[in-house]
Amino acid sequence: MQASAGYGNGDFIDYGGIQDDAALRKGFWVPPRRRLNWVPMAVCWLCPWVLFVLVYTLSAFDLRYTQPTLCNAIVFALLVGVLGVGVRALSGRLRIFKGQQAEREPSWLIFLFISLLLAWFLGWRMGTANFQTSMGPYYDLGMMNNYTMVYPNRLKGSQLMDAGIVEFAPGTRLDIKKSMGFKNKEMFCVAPIVFGASPLETYDFWAVGTDCCSGNQADFHCLNFNNPEASGGIRMTSSGDRAYYRLAVQQAEAFYNIKANHPLFFTWSVHPSKKAETMKEAGHAAWLGWVVSYLFVQLFAVLVATIIFSRIGHF
Repeated sequence: MQASAGYGNGDFIDYGGIQDDAALRKGFWVPPRRRLNWVPMAVCWLCPWVLFVLVYTLSAFDLRYTQPTLCNAIVFALLVGVLGVGVRALSGRLRIFKGQQAEREPSWLIFLFISLLLAWFLGWRMGTANFQTSMGPYYDLGMMNNYTMVYPNRLKGSQLMDAGIVEFAPGTRLDIKKSMGFKNKEMFCVAPIVFGASPLETYDFWAVGTDCCSGNQADFHCLNFNNPEASGGIRMTSSGDRAYYRLAVQQAEAFYNIKANHPLFFTWSVHPSKKAETMKEAGHAAWLGWVVSYLFVQLFAVLVATIIFSRIGHF
C-alpha cells in the first residue's frame, strides 16, 4: 500500500501545510516585515542639524569677528570630522549602526555622510552671508564712534576717521548735481553731503549706493536720496567696495573741479542709530529662521530616505 502525502507537503499547502522548497522558489513565501531601526534615523536627523547650527553660528557671529583664525580652525576641524564619517561610511564600520541586519548599515551611513556634508556647507555658506550682510557691518559700527550735529562745511573727513554713525546738522542735504558713478560690473554711485549753498573747501562726506545712477549724468537716486527726513549716515565698511567708491569720487573731483582730501562713505539714512540695531535684529532673525527650517528639512529628508530604503531592502 502506497503511503499518501502527509501533512507539510506541497499537496496540502492550502490546508495549512508547510511550503516545500519548490514553492519557496516559485515566490509564494512573503518575508516578514522588518522593524524600524530608530537609532540611525534619530542620528541622521539630529546630527546634521546640530552640525548646521554650530557651523552657522560660528560663521555668522562674534567669534568670527574677534578671533577669525580660531573660528576658521574650528569650522574646518568639523569638516575633517565629516570626511572621517565619509570614510567610515564607505567601509561600513560605525558601531552605532550595527544591528541584526548588518547589510542595511552602509545605506544609512552614506546618507548620514551626505547629510553632514550638506549641513556643513550650508551652515558655512549661509552663516557667511549673514556675517557679510548683517552681523559683520554691525560689529564694525560697534567698534567705531557715533557723532551728532555734524556740519559738513565745518569738519573734514580726517577729523572723523573713526565715525561709524553720523547724525548731520539739520539742513544737511545731498548735492545731486555733483553726483558721479563708476562702472565695474555694478555701478558705484556717489553724491556729496553738503550744508548750505556755498562751495566747500573739501567734499569729504559722501552718500553711496550701487546701481542707482546712470554714471554718465548727475542722476543719483540711491536710498533716501529725496527723503526730507534723512539727515544721517551709516558708515560703509566694506573694504572691497570702498576702492570703487573712491574712484567714483576721483572722477567727480576731475569733472566738477572740486577736492575730496579724505572722503568718507555713508549710506544716507533716517535715524541711522536705529538702522544699525535693525542690522543686528535681521542677523538674529535670519539665524533663527534657518535653525528652525533646517530641523524640519532634515526630518523630511530622513523620512524620504526611510521610504526609499524600505523599498530597496536596506531599511
